Amino acid sequence: MDESGDLGFSEKSTKFFVVAYLVCNSSVGVRTEMKRILKRLHEKGFYHCRQNELKFCKMDDNCRKIVLHKIAKFDVSLGAIVVEKRHVKLDLREKLPVLYNYLVVHHIISALVPSLEAGQRIHITFDKSLPKARVTDFNHYVEEKASYLFYEKGNSLPNNCLYSDHADSKYEPCLQAADSVAGAYFHKYEDLDASYVEIIKDVTSFMYLWRK
Repeated sequence: MDESGDLGFSEKSTKFFVVAYLVCNSSVGVRTEMKRILKRLHEKGFYHCRQNELKFCKMDDNCRKIVLHKIAKFDVSLGAIVVEKRHVKLDLREKLPVLYNYLVVHHIISALVPSLEAGQRIHITFDKSLPKARVTDFNHYVEEKASYLFYEKGNSLPNNCLYSDHADSKYEPCLQAADSVAGAYFHKYEDLDASYVEIIKDVTSFMYLWRK
């Protein structure tokens, strides 16, 4: 899971905040392919060799499209939550940790519930953006959300089926893929440029837009 835009509400803040996620049965293949893409972009001189990770904001239009076309061929499903921030209630704007937890966790866990019900163990990797003091509470919220969604269906969350991790995207290529997905949706709504989303629309299984 990664995000694009910011969650601030000042005049300088972005109009939209995007959370994107990538779901796969095995992360090994995604990591391998993302590393290959980075190596090829370096070799062809399309992406500066000093950049040791794929960052959507640092890529030009050509690189972005190359990366997204590759992601579209992965054996994955993608999801995005797009928030038009001017429609966020005033009381939530003053409770950013609460708002962040809901936006990042609710829809992602909802999408993963069928896999959890099937007995699969889920490892969720979040971009390492939270202060250390909030990580434990955030991970607890993830488990509480999953437990609640199971409770609604009259079931109990299986033990040890869900693990949350917070990693540096520099060392986690799967986060770099999610970053590109988040960047694609951010450009569609913030900059009214849908060309990037068009590339990955066929593998996007979930999209939630918070706006009126």
